[in-house]
Amino acid sequence: PGRLLAQSPAPPAAAEIAERVRLTVEREFGSRFKVVAKFQPMFGDFDGDGKEDLAVVVTGSPALDQAAHNFKLIDPYDSFFGYGNARVTMAFPIHLDGPPLYVAIAHDWRAAHPSAKFVIVNLPFERIEVSRAHWKKKGVSALFATDSSGMQAEVIWDGKKYRWLSDGAE
Repeated sequence: PGRLLAQSPAPPAAAEIAERVRLTVEREFGSRFKVVAKFQPMFGDFDGDGKEDLAVVVTGSPALDQAAHNFKLIDPYDSFFGYGNARVTMAFPIHLDGPPLYVAIAHDWRAAHPSAKFVIVNLPFERIEVSRAHWKKKGVSALFATDSSGMQAEVIWDGKKYRWLSDGAE
């Protein structure tokens, strides 16, 4: 009685995190990108460097902001099938309701300048979340995507690039 116990600081509120993510997307990818509120920001160590990375679903104009914001436009899905030039494949017709959805990824997103930035185009998904996957006998953070047909796939960093893997293919 009468003693005040030290309390650990409260974790940041969801609204505070959402705002920080929105500001990061605007600063690192450009103001043409808008965070899609339907999807939660995703955090994990995607590149295996021990630092937290950010993946967030966005809409916008990736080709217009690529040079100004120094991110790499990638298409791991079409690369899996043999053609991954994202500047070309992003023109392929996609049958979705609403604007095209992209996944913006910032490695070490809390740093003053992320170590690498990517925008994934043409990734088919209705649901997307972070999960653990196995790649070359190691556990890695991965994006786990489920599309409208129920097909499930993982997007993983292989040490050099992001790869789309379906049904456990390596």
